Amino acid sequence: MIKSVSAIHSLSLFLFIILIFFTSCGNSRSNIPVQNNPEPSSKQAPVKKSKNYYIPEPMSSFSIVLGDNIPQNFDARVIDLDAFSTTKEQIATLHEKGKKVFAYISVGSWEPYRPDSSDFPKEIIGNIYPGWEDEKFFNIKALDTLLPLMQKRFDMVKEKGFDGIEADNIDIYTADTDGADGTGFHITLADTRAYISALIKEAHDRNLSIGQKNAPELIETYGDLFDWALLEDPFFEKYASVFQTYTQNNKAVFSLSYTDNTSKETFLSQVCEEAKLLKFTAILKDRDLTAYEVKCPR
Repeated sequence: MIKSVSAIHSLSLFLFIILIFFTSCGNSRSNIPVQNNPEPSSKQAPVKKSKNYYIPEPMSSFSIVLGDNIPQNFDARVIDLDAFSTTKEQIATLHEKGKKVFAYISVGSWEPYRPDSSDFPKEIIGNIYPGWEDEKFFNIKALDTLLPLMQKRFDMVKEKGFDGIEADNIDIYTADTDGADGTGFHITLADTRAYISALIKEAHDRNLSIGQKNAPELIETYGDLFDWALLEDPFFEKYASVFQTYTQNNKAVFSLSYTDNTSKETFLSQVCEEAKLLKFTAILKDRDLTAYEVKCPR
C-alpha cells in the first residue's frame, strides 16, 4: 500500500529527532575517560582471609586413639588419630557420621618408625627424648631444613581429609632450661615462637585448624592464634586454669588425665568437677592412648 505525503513527512521528522538524540548521547559519553583494569587505591582496606577451618567450641566431646586398633564407633564429635596410620577412607567414614578428625603429628621429635624418617638429615636430629627412648629431639632452629619437611606432612594431612592438626612436642624448649642442653641444640622459648608461628601459618594456609599442646608459657603470645588446646594432666600438674582464656574466647580445651597419675575415682569425683567449672572437655586415658577411656558424666 502507498503511504500519504503527510505520513512520510511525519515519519521523517520522527527519525530526525531520534538521530539528534543518539548523537548528543554519544557526545556526552565520549567526555568520560575509560579505565581498563584500574589500579586499586592505596587507601583500600586489606582483604581479610576468611577462616574456613573447623574451630571446636568449649565442651565439644572428644576422643583420642593413637594405636592401630581404631574403634568402629566413637561417641565423640572430635576424634584425634595418628596422621600416618589413619587412612583417607577411615576419615571419610568418620565424616559421614558427622565427626571432625584431627591428625597427631610430632613436630618436635624424630620418630624412626615413620615412613618419612629417612628424609630428615642427621644434623637436625639431637639427643634421645627422655621417656621415649626411640625418639630424638629435632633442631627446631633449623627452619630452612625442617619446615619444608613439615610442609610435606601437612600436605599429607590435607590430602587425607583431616580437619586439624595436633602438633605434639612444641614444648621441647623445657629440656634446655636453666642452662641444660637436653635437646642438644640449646633451644630457647624464642626459637620455639619462631617455629610455632611458621607451623600455624602452614596449617591455616591449608584450611586446617591447629591446637596448642601443653606449653602454658606460650599462652600470652599464641592463645589467640591457636584454634583449640590439648593438655596432658593439667589438673594433676596444676596448670589447667591458665588455659581458661581459650574457653573465654569460645575455643575448646581438651584435657587428658592419665591413669598412671589419676585414678578413675579421683577423675570422676574431682577432675570432672574442676573441668566443668572451666568448661573443659576432660577424659581419662592410659599413657599409650589406646581405646580405653573414661568420660565425665554429662
